[in-house]
Amino acid sequence: MFGWWRRRKEMRAAIIAEADAMIAEHGDSAYWVARDRALEERLHKIIDADKTTDHWNRVRFEIRRRARVRRADVATKYLGDEK
Repeated sequence: MFGWWRRRKEMRAAIIAEADAMIAEHGDSAYWVARDRALEERLHKIIDADKTTDHWNRVRFEIRRRARVRRADVATKYLGDEK
């Protein structure tokens, strides 16, 4: 059981480090870069063989948590523009 806890803490530390690096490198667009990397990994356009789609999604969610990025609501996005 302690091995599971250790691996979980290591994974969390790796996600936080990756999120820090992406925010430092890409600034406000870091969330979208992480989203694109998860999508490319899912489509088998491998960017980094050591990191899975799940890893990139967790990095994306960590960046979103920090930056308070709002998800796009396509259904109601343009309703306010009607006159």
